[in-house]
Amino acid sequence: MKKFLALCVCMMGMAFAHPHDDQPILYYSDDCDIKILPNAGPRIRGDWNVFLTGDFIYWTVRQDGLLYAVSGAGAGVSGSVHGLDWNWDPGFKVGLGFNLPHDGWDLFAEYTWIHSDARDSTEQAAVTSNLIPYWVVSGSADFLTRASANWDVHYNNLTLDLGRNAYLSQYMKLRLFAGLHTAWIDQDYKAEYTTIANAIHRLDLDQDFWGIGLRAGLNNSFQFTKDFSFFADLALSILWGQFDLSRLERNTVNNVTTTALNTGVKPHTAEPVANIGAGFRYDVWFSQDRFHFLLQAGWEHSLWILHNEVIKNLSEPDHGGDFYLQGFTLKARFDF
Repeated sequence: MKKFLALCVCMMGMAFAHPHDDQPILYYSDDCDIKILPNAGPRIRGDWNVFLTGDFIYWTVRQDGLLYAVSGAGAGVSGSVHGLDWNWDPGFKVGLGFNLPHDGWDLFAEYTWIHSDARDSTEQAAVTSNLIPYWVVSGSADFLTRASANWDVHYNNLTLDLGRNAYLSQYMKLRLFAGLHTAWIDQDYKAEYTTIANAIHRLDLDQDFWGIGLRAGLNNSFQFTKDFSFFADLALSILWGQFDLSRLERNTVNNVTTTALNTGVKPHTAEPVANIGAGFRYDVWFSQDRFHFLLQAGWEHSLWILHNEVIKNLSEPDHGGDFYLQGFTLKARFDF
């Protein structure tokens, strides 16, 4: 009976076994025996396995709900709604990571900074003006000869992730991660209106945000060769934070400036954030695999859902909207 059971076990092992010659050759690992989600690194031959990253970003930063003037009011002709002329600006990312000795885990922190602004203006003759303010500033009931607006933003973003990069197949890698996300975003929006009576009305909306929360996501890599690949990244976050909001309205009539409104509020809220990016990557190892260098270029989107929380006048429509960043990113990574 014992011999019969041993024979059955042996036959079952042969049935489910794969000959070594049939195993795919891994381009990116020295281990030819496929394991369950084997570590995909990248790792180097060394004790520390530290890596640094640096990114050059060229993004456009925009906030919905910042229109400033409307033409065509009571004129019998069609007009238009005037908004800001958005810019593209440079910024940067810097990162520090460690490949941990436990099960191929890695720890990675990254900081992102960009400063951007936007502005626009429009004018009409006093006798034919059909231009009115988009925002209801106290006393600005007349038609306008000139309207202008400018917006300024400072964006600071910091993430800390614990992840693991693994082979899903010979040509595909997947890194799952989870961690912390914090950010502070300062925005300042100003609109100025000159009426046909030469009165000047100014609006100053300030919105500062700070929050911290959890995030999770994945980094995909589709290998074409040992060195070249296509990557696609996704991350989702929810930050618990606080806005610092203020609204200031001032009127200048006959060279005398008065304050019509000066108020503020500091509400707490949960802020959902979505990040997605894709592009192409080049990896190379050198000096007997003691060093690794990565260079990648791609496109990124970062969406802050319903981030416009500026204080609205009761007579104004809800100027809500999303805050978003998008553009080109060039990344370099060095493992040592």
